Amino acid sequence: MVRALFVGRFQPLHRGHEEVIKWILSRHDELVIAIGSANESFTLRNPFTVGERIEMLHSMLKELNLVNRALYCAVPDTKGDSALWYAYVREQCPSFDIAYTNDEFTKLCLEYGGIKVLNTPFFNKEVYSGTRIRELMAAGDRSWQGFVATGVLPILSRINAEDRVRRIVQK
Repeated sequence: MVRALFVGRFQPLHRGHEEVIKWILSRHDELVIAIGSANESFTLRNPFTVGERIEMLHSMLKELNLVNRALYCAVPDTKGDSALWYAYVREQCPSFDIAYTNDEFTKLCLEYGGIKVLNTPFFNKEVYSGTRIRELMAAGDRSWQGFVATGVLPILSRINAEDRVRRIVQK
């Protein structure tokens, strides 16, 4: 059995993330989903809490019938201290055999720790982008709702995500 790791901020969890998760699970038995920047919330880059992001992931995986193949962990930022970040990943996350990322910092840190790291394909990156979704939310453009992952919209609605993002931009 091979368990993979996928690191993301999921701000919010969008259809690109969903496709990557399905792609990884088509190749491996289990997936550890590491929620990065876990110590940051209520900022323009990271408006959602780690708990809210766990809810988004759980809801998506439940609707896709994949919840029994995924584990979660939360990893804080270290502001560029790579050795410390790798230590957090090893301490905070369940064990894994291989990692997937397209982020060069993440790749360097994991490789430094002796982990084999592969890239994932991009799934419509210009459309499925957390930055773009947050910009649409801030502008009150409801088209963002079509870009979030399966099962995520009710959670974002419940926490009034669009209003939160708009207020963060205004402050």
